[in-house]
Amino acid sequence: MAILLRSIFVAAIIALCTGTAYVMYGRGQVHDLTIAAGASAGEAFVLASAIAEVVERHNPKARITVLETRGSADNVRLLEEGRVDFATVQADMIAGGRSRLVATLYPDAFQLVARANSGIEGFADLSGMRIALPVEGGGEYDSFWRVAEHYGMTASEVVALPMSPDAARLALQVGAADAVFRVRAPGNAMIGAMVAESDARPVEIEQSAALRLRDPSLEVGTIPKGSYRGDPAVPERDLATAAVRRLLLARADLKPEFVHEFVFTLFERRRELLSITPLAGFIEASFATSGTFVPLHDGARRYYDREKPSFLQENAEQIALILSIIAVLGSGALRLLSDRRKGRLDSYNHELLSVYTEAAAAKEPSGLRVLQTRLMTILGRVVDDAEEGRLTTDGFGIFSFTWDAVNDTIRDRLERAETGSQEVREVDDGQG
Repeated sequence: MAILLRSIFVAAIIALCTGTAYVMYGRGQVHDLTIAAGASAGEAFVLASAIAEVVERHNPKARITVLETRGSADNVRLLEEGRVDFATVQADMIAGGRSRLVATLYPDAFQLVARANSGIEGFADLSGMRIALPVEGGGEYDSFWRVAEHYGMTASEVVALPMSPDAARLALQVGAADAVFRVRAPGNAMIGAMVAESDARPVEIEQSAALRLRDPSLEVGTIPKGSYRGDPAVPERDLATAAVRRLLLARADLKPEFVHEFVFTLFERRRELLSITPLAGFIEASFATSGTFVPLHDGARRYYDREKPSFLQENAEQIALILSIIAVLGSGALRLLSDRRKGRLDSYNHELLSVYTEAAAAKEPSGLRVLQTRLMTILGRVVDDAEEGRLTTDGFGIFSFTWDAVNDTIRDRLERAETGSQEVREVDDGQG
């Protein structure tokens, strides 16, 4: 026996030391995280860089790399392959089973910018035109052909020129392209430069509601009047277009505490993010309208559900009632195990149980007050018996426990009954 106890003691000491070492190691370890964020000139890269900066500012153990990529399709691939931890992705991209949703970042608008003398007034006018598109393999590139398919336009009907944003800007300026298509937030700096340098203007993309019938991830969007110049306004009126949410995804197997840290930064340190980029003002948790069916990451759910009541809070009244019953029944069990000479205690507890039963059924304040008076009378008799030695100290303690439980029940029900009566009187007075 002594050998067994020594073995258990040694095992406990080893487990304690191992756990302590593990915790201390975790606290001192630097965590490297990577965000795939598209082109460095894009809004997603700017916002991802701001998030990384603020997270590192408050968590010195986090080291975050914002990775420049070719776009959403590239980001999804890197996330699914486990080569990055987070990724910014258009909501219309198909994510795999290793991707989980963290937050919706901001709305992207489908933007078609055409030279002023090109004759392009709408998407249907692109036939035969030279269009500077995003590089192939990205979400923006796929978005263009999704709209073209809706308008019945094939690849042979347009001169598609996939190129970088800087190249597209130059092509439009020198006349090598008639129009540029990009998926960017309204007010995008690159598109603003195109408008300023090339006398270009945004063109309306109609039928966005019809586009949404084929792709629920799309939304009816608007490029507001004056997004790129105030006087004279460019555009000169609000332009209809299609829009898609930009999402922040994470690897499904990424530790929940890392994801929670990111979500906490998005919503609790919003002011710091806004000081870096105004895009932070669009971040939201409206997953029902994000147009994606990607499941929510457990770390993000932990933050979003922080204000939901716990099981105990949701069922406090029922639990209190059960505990009161247990207290009454428990006192009865204790009586059975105590000295049979405590007949008086048994009698008093039966009275308490009777009072509790009546209180549980009572609905009117007047009836509950009568039960309160009866309860006090029982207490007086018990105190007298205790002083005269007709109840033992242990017996009085058992009675007190049960009496408190019944008294609490009556008091709680009385408060609710009086509150309900007051509300009814106020309603009646108001109707009167």
